[in-house]
Amino acid sequence: MKIKFCLIAIICSLFISCSNSSNNQKSNLKLKYLGAAGWEITDQKTTVLIDPYLSRIKLVGNSTTKTIATSALNRDWGDDKRPKYFRDDYFEPDTSVINSYIKNADYIFVHHTHFDHAADVPYIAKITGATVIGTESLANLLRAHGLPNEQIITVKGGEDYSFDNFSVKVLPSLHSALRKKQYFSSDIIPKNVKTPMQIKEFVEGNSLMFYFRFNNDKILTMGSMNFLENEIKGLNPNILLAGSANSRKEIYNYTERLLSLTNYPSIIIPTHWDDFRVPYGASQENAAESKAFPFIEEVKILSPKSKTFLPVHLKQIQINDL
Repeated sequence: MKIKFCLIAIICSLFISCSNSSNNQKSNLKLKYLGAAGWEITDQKTTVLIDPYLSRIKLVGNSTTKTIATSALNRDWGDDKRPKYFRDDYFEPDTSVINSYIKNADYIFVHHTHFDHAADVPYIAKITGATVIGTESLANLLRAHGLPNEQIITVKGGEDYSFDNFSVKVLPSLHSALRKKQYFSSDIIPKNVKTPMQIKEFVEGNSLMFYFRFNNDKILTMGSMNFLENEIKGLNPNILLAGSANSRKEIYNYTERLLSLTNYPSIIIPTHWDDFRVPYGASQENAAESKAFPFIEEVKILSPKSKTFLPVHLKQIQINDL
């Protein structure tokens, strides 16, 4: 009995040692903020893009309304001499910017199909050959641009898929509360949509969140400032890309509930806080001061042990260095 007990103890000790060794492995994950809700995630083997929107067109007015306020028309655009776009205009991707910053991608995940999430995706998918994962609305958008079915995976939330060396749980979600909670859209991009598309044709098409697992890193991504409580409860990501624009203030106890439900992730990075209507290199001071920094301060109070900071456009973040 003693020998048997000792053998069990040794096996348990080895198992615990291996588990601890695995948990203590250094992360090789790198993140890069593309602006809006866009990210590049790579583990040196696989490159994943999330909502890659780099064109950053000079859109005048609110993209979710038909009317344009005088204040929007008269906005000070500083040194931005690019042509203005209106909702009735046809979207054209800025291929020179995209080609400068997107070199490769294996997978593209899209939270929903508003223009600032999905409009650049068809072009990026064509130049990279990446497999694209998103809603039926996204699939219709991609097929209209000539992408083959083999390059498209359609999901609706609830799926939990394995891909090469990572896996992802697809979560049904909610869009941000906009226009004093009056925003609501049940439209999807239809199968018969014609290209090029008008900016107003990039409708929401339902919203998702993604829970990625890369070895020891678990990343929860958000495409807006809202969520379904039961879908994210108990996920325990160590990295949270948290929607942090001011529409979060329309949601009851947004930051407190978000952090509590996800068990106070060790790394919390604000996303979708920037002014995505100005090009890379333009000042983001006003957007940071009014959106991102107040959110960061909320995080510091609610989860003082978490690392939180403002991501910089196109600057790589090495998770192991945090």
